[in-house]
Amino acid sequence: MASRRRFLRAGAAGALAGLAGCSAVPAPRPMLDLTVSNVRDTAVDLGVRFFRPNVTERSEALAYRNSVEVLPDTGSDDAWTDEDIVSDRPYRIEVVDRNLRDSHHYHYRPDCSDEDPYDIGVLVRFNPDGGIAFSQTTCSSDAPFL
Repeated sequence: MASRRRFLRAGAAGALAGLAGCSAVPAPRPMLDLTVSNVRDTAVDLGVRFFRPNVTERSEALAYRNSVEVLPDTGSDDAWTDEDIVSDRPYRIEVVDRNLRDSHHYHYRPDCSDEDPYDIGVLVRFNPDGGIAFSQTTCSSDAPFL
């Protein structure tokens, strides 16, 4: 028959083991900005969504959604920007030009460490030829030379 002392010791050991992992609270990740540049002659009726990877339910994977009309750039800093929309994690970014019913996607992967001070973001550029180009902040020195 177990003694009261043995029972209390076992309970205390279990509680300490359970709390041991709680001391390593992850640091908050920096926030990501989204910038859209429209170098076309007409406005773009933009739909954009960010999805978390590895989530089975699409509704639970949705991290950000927005619809906006992006006017053509006039040569100055006219790019549309939404700041601090999601934390810097991997995402599948889907953009739709609803005027043309043209959709594209991009797989965003963070490239900078938490210790590096940096402004992170994704740039979506609507090209005059009808194409869309994506780019993102990079910090690594092993980026390919273009």
